Amino acid sequence: MKPEYWRILKDGFLAGAVLYITVAVFFAVVNVLVGRSPLYTAHVLGEALLGGAPDPLDPSPTGPAVAAFNGLHLVGSLVLGIAAALLVGAMERARDAWYVFFFIFVAGSIVMVLGLGVLVAEVSHVLPWHSVATGHLAGAAATTGFLWGLHAMRPDAEPEAPGG
Repeated sequence: MKPEYWRILKDGFLAGAVLYITVAVFFAVVNVLVGRSPLYTAHVLGEALLGGAPDPLDPSPTGPAVAAFNGLHLVGSLVLGIAAALLVGAMERARDAWYVFFFIFVAGSIVMVLGLGVLVAEVSHVLPWHSVATGHLAGAAATTGFLWGLHAMRPDAEPEAPGG
């Protein structure tokens, strides 16, 4: 495998970790601010993932539900991070077509937010869709900023040609 692909893979794992941590911290802070357990969101989504309906009267997190959701969320975040790093790598190789990659990123983000709405519809009575969308948009912004900063600092980035 070429060193460039190892770099993209490493960047993708780091971007996925940034996404995962940003979303987890976002929900932990929001939950604490409204007087719930920091793991409330992971519990609710984990219960739905395991096929159970979360009980709004008993919001105490359970280990299996939290672990199930966090495992899926970590794997999903890493996959999205790698996909974003691949997109950035492709954009670096075809700088004249940056708008195509930007469109793919925006369209993917819109599909992701709408998909989240469908996924959390089952638990919308205890977890509003807009809060899940906001958390993931915060994660997308942090991941984008991370990749942008990472590639702006790279000494191997080609300088822009004058007048172009």
